[in-house]
Amino acid sequence: MHPAWLAGPEPRNWDIVINYFGDDPHLFRAPDVVRIDGKGPKWPALQALFMAHPDLVERYDHIWLPDDDLATDTASINRLFETCARHRLEVAQPALTWDSYFGHLTTLRNPLFRMRMTNYVEVMAPCMTAAVLRATLPLFNANLSGWGLDFIWPRHVSRPDGSIAIIDDITVTHTRPVGGPNYKLLREGGISPWDELRRFCAANGIESAPRILTHRAVMRSGRMLAVQGRERRFALMSVIGLAGAVLHSPERRRMLRRMAGMLYKSMMKIPDQVSETPLRAGLRPSGFRARAT
Repeated sequence: MHPAWLAGPEPRNWDIVINYFGDDPHLFRAPDVVRIDGKGPKWPALQALFMAHPDLVERYDHIWLPDDDLATDTASINRLFETCARHRLEVAQPALTWDSYFGHLTTLRNPLFRMRMTNYVEVMAPCMTAAVLRATLPLFNANLSGWGLDFIWPRHVSRPDGSIAIIDDITVTHTRPVGGPNYKLLREGGISPWDELRRFCAANGIESAPRILTHRAVMRSGRMLAVQGRERRFALMSVIGLAGAVLHSPERRRMLRRMAGMLYKSMMKIPDQVSETPLRAGLRPSGFRARAT
């Protein structure tokens, strides 16, 4: 979907490299687009790309690694890089619009906030400093799905509670249900991304059901809200802020379950953990089991 990213009257403050995995020799050839051909799942292909072209890391302050099914435009990407630089963010992502398909509720835009400092930025669209990319590059080919890399970022930033963020002021739309070509490849090989997540966590000393945390949130007023000690208040604010999303979501029933789960876990002081196991007997697994904090 990247041609739409290049649309708009204003100039870009970023360069674009297309790592093309198709078979058309003429597609995506343009003066302002660098096309490199590389087949395979996203993260192993990115590792191969950066190993072959280290200048793509060394020449830049921040590098954005988005999936190919995200709808956005030049202005939004400009603001992403400007926001990362202004707030010294080492890993960040734009929030998802309400009409997006989503894996975790916490990645959806919450209009009550400008941004939220978390320990989690999804592998769908992380923007990171060159230093973080270099440090984590050896793990890009640890599995096919990339699951688990989301929980490696905090180990390689200078301020784990203040330099990782989901930016509510900037949005992209995830246009495809979670589980694209890479997941089809996994299924054909008899591999589950959950299995890959468990193996990745075990190999890297991460708890088998990693926690998703929000440390602080920047309110619309600019005031900083510390979440620790105010978890229930923050969960209630999150649900209020996302209430309107139910009308726009392509996954309304799932969203309602997640929002109810968010409040329930907050009231019961249950940590928000990424786990394939249902929360209690009688609940059927339905994809991601995490509830956003």
